[in-house]
Amino acid sequence: SKAMNFDDAVVTGYRDHVWHLCRGGTARDVFAEMMGKSIGASKGKGGSMHFYNSKNLWFGGNGIVGAQASIGAGLAWKYSLANGKQSPKNVAACLYGDGAANQGQVYECLNMTALWKVPCIFVCENNQFGMGTAISRSSSCPNV
Repeated sequence: SKAMNFDDAVVTGYRDHVWHLCRGGTARDVFAEMMGKSIGASKGKGGSMHFYNSKNLWFGGNGIVGAQASIGAGLAWKYSLANGKQSPKNVAACLYGDGAANQGQVYECLNMTALWKVPCIFVCENNQFGMGTAISRSSSCPNV
C-alpha cells in the first residue's frame, strides 16, 4: 500500500487535535482532554499539547518546540532496523510548525535521517506564525 496506515507512526507538535482524530481518536477524547476530564485522550492531564494513542502509533503533540523531530527520527530508525534499510515496510511522519524550523535539532534530524536513509517524512506546517511571531520577523528565509 502506498498510503499511510495505523502501522506507520505519526508525531507532531502543538497542531495535534485533528491528527488525534485521524489516528483513531474521537471528538469526545479531544473535548474531554481540553476540559481536563479523566476520559480524555491523555486522561485529562495533557491538555492541548499531549494527545496520544500508542495502539495506533500516534505519539501526539510535544510541548517543546522541535522536539518531535528527534522522536520521529528515532521511530524511523526503529523501522529501518526492524525491516532493513533497503525495504522498510513502514514510515514515521514528523510534522513541525514554521516556528520549529529555526530549531537546530530539526536540522540535525533532517540530516541524520538522510544520512542513515531511514523512512521518515518531515512535514512543515507553515501558517506564517510561530508562537505568535510572524515568520518574516523570525527567519531570514521565510519560505520554509
